[in-house]
Amino acid sequence: MWRRPTPRAPSLLLLLLLLSPAAEGAFSSSDAQQQQVRDDDITEKAPTQASVHSPTQASVHSPTQASVHSPTRPAASNASDLATVVTATSDSPTQAPTLASTKTPTPAPTETPTPAPTEPLCPPPVTPCSEAKTQVAEAILGDALTDFALKLYRAFAATKSSESNMAFSPFSIASLLTQVLLGAGDSTRSNLEGVLSYPKDFTCVHQALQALVNKGVTSASQIFHSPDLLIKDSFVNASQRLYGSSPQVLGNDSAADVGLINSWVAKNTGYKVRGLLHSLPPDIRLMLFNAVHLSAKWKQPFEPKKKKETFYMGNTVIHVPMMHSKKHPMAHFLDPSLRAKVGQLQLSHNLSFVILVPQSLGQPLEELERTLNPTLFKAVMKKLEMFKYQPTYLIMPRVKVTGTQNLLPIMEKLEFFDFTYDLNLCGLTEDQDLQVSEMQHHIVLELTETGVEAAAVSALSVARNLLVFEVQQPFLFVLWDQVHKFPVFMGRVHDPRA
Repeated sequence: MWRRPTPRAPSLLLLLLLLSPAAEGAFSSSDAQQQQVRDDDITEKAPTQASVHSPTQASVHSPTQASVHSPTRPAASNASDLATVVTATSDSPTQAPTLASTKTPTPAPTETPTPAPTEPLCPPPVTPCSEAKTQVAEAILGDALTDFALKLYRAFAATKSSESNMAFSPFSIASLLTQVLLGAGDSTRSNLEGVLSYPKDFTCVHQALQALVNKGVTSASQIFHSPDLLIKDSFVNASQRLYGSSPQVLGNDSAADVGLINSWVAKNTGYKVRGLLHSLPPDIRLMLFNAVHLSAKWKQPFEPKKKKETFYMGNTVIHVPMMHSKKHPMAHFLDPSLRAKVGQLQLSHNLSFVILVPQSLGQPLEELERTLNPTLFKAVMKKLEMFKYQPTYLIMPRVKVTGTQNLLPIMEKLEFFDFTYDLNLCGLTEDQDLQVSEMQHHIVLELTETGVEAAAVSALSVARNLLVFEVQQPFLFVLWDQVHKFPVFMGRVHDPRA
């Protein structure tokens, strides 16, 4: 948070994951449940069969006949909320009849006895990676985050109107899901790796994620949980070592718990988000947070004057405040595959702002979005590295994009279903009755110019052969980490006034 006006691209994102108990009354008879668990450990379990009846209700048939229901999703407390609510529901367990054991003939020596059923595989403890392995993992992670960002873009675009602004942070979403991966087992682990475009058993991913440090980008993760949910020591130790935070236990005072969480959120979003929660959802068991805050200055500020210029939104013409720079250092080219102008502006801390604009006013942004894929996007970013930054007459709108997005439809678009009915966090807790009922994503992103530092620039004259880059129609943008080569933020601007 600046104490004086500076050219900046401030943006923040907060991600919150909430897990709650299974069903009303599910934990009122904890002794009976614990006894049932001990009995189940002794007796042989039948295979679990799951049938999904609707997006909000799943019925799970097992020896304990547990049914899982998604509760009504609570509304966000304010425009700054970003929450993922995970609810677990189970009915009172029913004791299965004991089967009398019978003697069977001793098998012949040539016969192989049937192996006993095994529990779902849980992740082994994360071992430290060498510096060399971490560096290799960083390159793999950067490439995976780029693939993940493009998949997310398509999923976000499919759930929103084409005539709307859109912004998200693939880095923040991946950071939260990767922390979940730390305790995920069996199919949840493999599904998360697939969604995140990680290679199987990407053992150094946590160290590589923490190595993607940038003075302009801060990322923090934290877990809060109810006293009755026991977190495994192995997860606590790994979370402290890899993410610099240990799970915090919530008390019985709801107001104090809300204050504790809101204080953490405010601190880790540069105090851009205050009062995130007004109250806690009932029966919450586990809350996982990730907050990302980006703050960077333009390498060369824009002129201080705020002049309105024409902006074309399809057949509609509006006038919006534009930022001007007569000789802005910029790398840009026209890409024939995308039929788009591609430009890159320098920011501090080895960050850059990449713009993709349709090459003609009559060309809708949706055509560019349909054409763009991970392979083509990576080729465009490689090509940008070959172009020098040249003085360019630049005109682009001031931008502020805010929004809250339900991430469950996004996860469904990515074909990840474990969060909705079969979540396995055996590496985090012994509690198996967990289900995600809501997942939300909130972002604030703003691009502005400064008046003081741009005073010298306003006196510069425009050369006759100066290149021109005008952004006067809807465009796609990327906040790009130039060192690790991955998108920190991504989105589109349809209406700069929003």
